[in-house]
Amino acid sequence: MKTDSRQYQVLNQQLALRAYLDALLGEALPPPVSSPSGPAEPVTSVAEQTVAPAVVATGHGVVPDWAESRFQALLFEVAGLTLAVPLVKLKGVVSSAEALTPMPGHSPLFLGVVPYQGLQSKVVDTARFVLPADQAAQLPEDAAERCRKLVMIDEGRWALACSGIGDVVELGSADVKWRGATGKRLWLAGTVIERMCALLDIDQLTGELAGGTR
Repeated sequence: MKTDSRQYQVLNQQLALRAYLDALLGEALPPPVSSPSGPAEPVTSVAEQTVAPAVVATGHGVVPDWAESRFQALLFEVAGLTLAVPLVKLKGVVSSAEALTPMPGHSPLFLGVVPYQGLQSKVVDTARFVLPADQAAQLPEDAAERCRKLVMIDEGRWALACSGIGDVVELGSADVKWRGATGKRLWLAGTVIERMCALLDIDQLTGELAGGTR
């Protein structure tokens, strides 16, 4: 009996995404360091001591100001990966990207622009932004499948392309494993433990996009 190559490929992708989420969970908060003179203490770096007022550095990671009390987040799908955006940072959702105008000569990270409430919103190929380079390289050149919906952020200046919109969930600070101050992926606010999904730090994400650091 022959193995269905498509099912095998899907399984490999699921395993790869699970491994990626595990890596994000592991990176979200550095482990404590044992001290000979007492119990383990959380790692405190210079970056944690000079954190901007918008976030609070605690023993549980860097907690944004919007997460100091319970908050809601919208789940959405990107190339098999579930992401979450806090509603306080969400401008809206566009159900179709048919009005997208390509941007010749731009980075493949940008799919084009769409008109939105008087703006020309730049559409981000979210999968290429968040996935590791080896997985992003395997994405089809035709982005139609992963650009079915647009999640509008930064007052509509940016649009995150996604394949589908999920539920709105209510979370507390304890429901998230927050990124450590020394984490490499600054766009990652943390990971929602029960949902096994990445919670986006929209301020950091848009800063990277605007600064052209990706």
